[in-house]
Amino acid sequence: MHTVTLSVADGLFMFFVIVTLGCLATRRDALLPTSLGLLVVGSVLKGNIMGGLMVTFNAILAATTDLLNIIIVIALVVMMTKTMEDMGSDRLMVTPIRSLLSKPSISYWVIGLAMLVLSWFIWPTPAVALLGALVLPLAIVGGLPPIIAAMSLSIFGKGIALSSDFIIQGTPSVTAKMTGIPVADIMTANMPVWATVSVIAAITAFIIAKRTINSKDKTRAETTISNEEMAKRAVAATATFKVSPIGKIMAWFIPLALLLDVYFMFQFNLKGGDATALIGGTVLMITMISAIFQYKGDAFAKVMGHARTGWMFAVKVFGPVVIIAGFFWLGGDSLKDILKDKNAQGLMFDWGYFIAAYIPINTFMVSIMVTIAGMLAAFDGSGYAAIPLGASIAMALGKPIGANVAILASQAQMAAIWTGATLVPWGFLSVTAAMAGVDPSDLARRNLWPTLLGLAAGIVITTVLA
Repeated sequence: MHTVTLSVADGLFMFFVIVTLGCLATRRDALLPTSLGLLVVGSVLKGNIMGGLMVTFNAILAATTDLLNIIIVIALVVMMTKTMEDMGSDRLMVTPIRSLLSKPSISYWVIGLAMLVLSWFIWPTPAVALLGALVLPLAIVGGLPPIIAAMSLSIFGKGIALSSDFIIQGTPSVTAKMTGIPVADIMTANMPVWATVSVIAAITAFIIAKRTINSKDKTRAETTISNEEMAKRAVAATATFKVSPIGKIMAWFIPLALLLDVYFMFQFNLKGGDATALIGGTVLMITMISAIFQYKGDAFAKVMGHARTGWMFAVKVFGPVVIIAGFFWLGGDSLKDILKDKNAQGLMFDWGYFIAAYIPINTFMVSIMVTIAGMLAAFDGSGYAAIPLGASIAMALGKPIGANVAILASQAQMAAIWTGATLVPWGFLSVTAAMAGVDPSDLARRNLWPTLLGLAAGIVITTVLA
């Protein structure tokens, strides 16, 4: 087996990894320790502070370059959703499901599945805002407890949809960039792990939901919105809304166009950057065509405003991520480009070979380690920032023992996204809780067992397949 002797840089890198995890566990952001880690480790690698400063910038630049296509697509999707709001096509698209909300148990699945599909196409945050305004009040007035409505949104949207992200491919692309494995291979490896985690989590959540639905007195105390206020929201949701002529067309054309993109991906074997480019180009053209017919003479100013909104959202999500990722990029193959040294080996690789040489490890142990690392790192509220750590451990420890790194990295991806999306009250979960009028901490507690059992099942299937 390939063995290495750990250097000072390796020791300092691991020191800052541990410090970063400690900060996250105590609800401190990872940006400061990872930035300092970049400077210190970079200085040791180059032998002087000036070199360390350059390594710091080059690492962030490398991470930004690798993730830029994802950032652009997210900005374009948000830009499109703003245009959809003005056209009224977003409201028109969810109108059919409002007639299915008469029974609480059915409402749980209707809301969840609608959230799943919408999140795949327009991402969870715009989807939860749309369903929260137009569908959620009707379901709650129909008898679905608010906390269960929020569970359905978070489990299906932020958990199941975002952890897969099969259409926009932002999530698997981050894992692919970190591991150097093609995004198509990551998505293929994702399928069994994602399906296992999702099924177990969804069923567990539904069992909890059924118990809560049958205990109405308890659930009413968990909402921060009065019955009168929720009734007003339900009335507002059913009120007649204006849909422009182009909005009626786009309510059908937008889903059709994106589904055609998926068809073309399979038909012409488009993968990775090509598939992302197809989605991004389609979304931009939809936005521009819609704007011309919707805004007419004001289209020039309107699309400019929506573009700014889209980029602000994307940068808000990914701004800290690229800096944090830059530090963990030192652990992978990107170190060659950062140092401009083709013989350089990622620092996390050094640790992987070192641990594999002196400590007996197997796929079960690595599965647990990537899951714990992904969960701990996700407690800053952004599952995306946690993916590089879990994926780098999967790569560093999986490669020396000959395991399937793509499957191990998929489990790390599941742990990072599910934790950041369903268990961290100050992250994405706060938006969902606000829409349902429940406390984010209560919602996180409700999501705890579905998420933990789902990830435990993910460890089992990862161990078997990796």
